[in-house]
Amino acid sequence: MNVKGIDVRPSAVALLLPLLLLLIGAAIAPGHAAAPDGQALASRVLKVVVTRTDGSKEFGSAVSIAGDRLVTNCHVISGASHIEIELALGTHLAMVDQRDSYRDLCFLNLPGYQADPVPMIELGETRVGLDVAAAGYTHGTYAVSGGRIIGLHTCECDGGKVIQTSAPFDRGASGGGLFDSAGRLVGILTFKSRDGGNFHFALPVGWLRQMADQRMDSASQSESFWKNPGKESGYFLVACDLGEKKAWHSLSRLAAEWRTQEPSNPEAWMALGRAHRGLGETDAAVADFQRVLMLDSTHAEAQWALQDLELETGRSLMQPDRL
Repeated sequence: MNVKGIDVRPSAVALLLPLLLLLIGAAIAPGHAAAPDGQALASRVLKVVVTRTDGSKEFGSAVSIAGDRLVTNCHVISGASHIEIELALGTHLAMVDQRDSYRDLCFLNLPGYQADPVPMIELGETRVGLDVAAAGYTHGTYAVSGGRIIGLHTCECDGGKVIQTSAPFDRGASGGGLFDSAGRLVGILTFKSRDGGNFHFALPVGWLRQMADQRMDSASQSESFWKNPGKESGYFLVACDLGEKKAWHSLSRLAAEWRTQEPSNPEAWMALGRAHRGLGETDAAVADFQRVLMLDSTHAEAQWALQDLELETGRSLMQPDRL
């Protein structure tokens, strides 16, 4: 698929995007509400030790859902001969119970382990601007970082939108949890751009709820949506890559096509606004951010962008009659 000169075929996306499964930093980001108690989250986020078929070992993370059931990313356990969970009293063998490789979510069973059901955010409460904390085992060491939700992106999967967050995470935190300030699970940490920044992504808990209702083939080996993106996920993945690179002309062309294809998607307009602002086209950026708020009045990133532009221009841009 070629979008106005920008190749967004799956193979091109794989080359464009340095989204390399590098997952969770260790510092609380400034300027946000306090993250939930990291030790409280530690009881929910477990360390995964994967032994590959070649004998090498790697670390990942998993979230305990309820009872003996855990969830992690399928890419964490890909090619594993043994999957072990490190607990305070020792290391225990886990088994794959259910797999959805396209969503990159795998359920594990940990015999003998019992946990209360993890509290999850309610349907419709995940929103741009929500303060969140990312928790996982960075390079095998437990770490928590704070940030907020930057964007909510559609893809070819029902049940919720892919979460973009500024809460940093790094290699080893794949399969860890994204939590709100009340300690509710919001998403599963999955991938990020090479340089990080605001380009960290988690999978929504709505997908977990869907998987609980739909038995998937445990042997399914299809590629994940972010490795082999369709049209919907291709737009946001390439837009994020171009935004990180500050390739404003290319982002403007892509976002204009995205907006045409999905006129009611606030993230398409948000991408266009960022491109126009990067190009110094202030009036166009204002119109784009205002359109975002027409589509989603709670979109905090658009609100903050307009507030910044108010300071730059000395104009009132948040008045209802301007929206």
